Amino acid sequence: MRNVRADLQNSSVRGFTLVELIAVMVILSIIATIGVGFVVRATESYQSTQTRALLVNTARQSIERMTRQLRGALPFSVRLTNADQCLQFMPIAAGGNYFNTVPDLQNLAQLTTTVPASPVSIDFGTARFVAIGAMSANEIYGSSPASLRGYLGYNAGSLQLASSQRWQRNSINKRFYLLDNAQAFCLVANELRFYGDINPQSANVNLAGNFDILARNVTATTPFVFVNGSANRNTQITLSLTFATGDESIHYTQGVFIRNVP
Repeated sequence: MRNVRADLQNSSVRGFTLVELIAVMVILSIIATIGVGFVVRATESYQSTQTRALLVNTARQSIERMTRQLRGALPFSVRLTNADQCLQFMPIAAGGNYFNTVPDLQNLAQLTTTVPASPVSIDFGTARFVAIGAMSANEIYGSSPASLRGYLGYNAGSLQLASSQRWQRNSINKRFYLLDNAQAFCLVANELRFYGDINPQSANVNLAGNFDILARNVTATTPFVFVNGSANRNTQITLSLTFATGDESIHYTQGVFIRNVP
């Protein structure tokens, strides 16, 4: 019996000491801390990349929409309103050539409610106005614009005007433009907004009216700058906006040229 107990005692497995157990726990804690830190940093990096990608996408879509719509505007209809918060313009619905000359301040011909012109089809939106020979926004907007008249339709080879008109001047190339109601891009309370269907007789954009939000958290010192065109120079617009979300921000400066075909 003594030999059997001795063999069992010699073959028994010795357990961990308290010091060894503590050392193992400390090592595992260090490994876990390093691993968690790596996972957290990787997650934060992924979230930051996703946030910035979404921000860039929102900014690009907003700038591209503004650029696309502005390029379809009548060059001399561009103006700043609402203390330079808004960039207003009138989109072209269609265009063409008229015949002979129209009554203007030089020829002082009798006022007329028709403009003999080539057939026209509406390409975009709704044709509400006729513009001929405009050279400034003052001739387009207001209660008695010198280069704008209401449009009723095309009939018997002529543009039908809503009322009789004597124009400020004839177009160099005898071109007319059919325009829709005014539109505007506005920066209001850090929101980049689009307003449509604006009455061109209004001096400012009604900011409480219906609008589409293009982007939020947008800031700018001077969001819109434009250089008016001339008979032989295009209208140039500069958009300068900063888009932000969280700790991420991106600044865009975009130039837009509106081709002038007088």
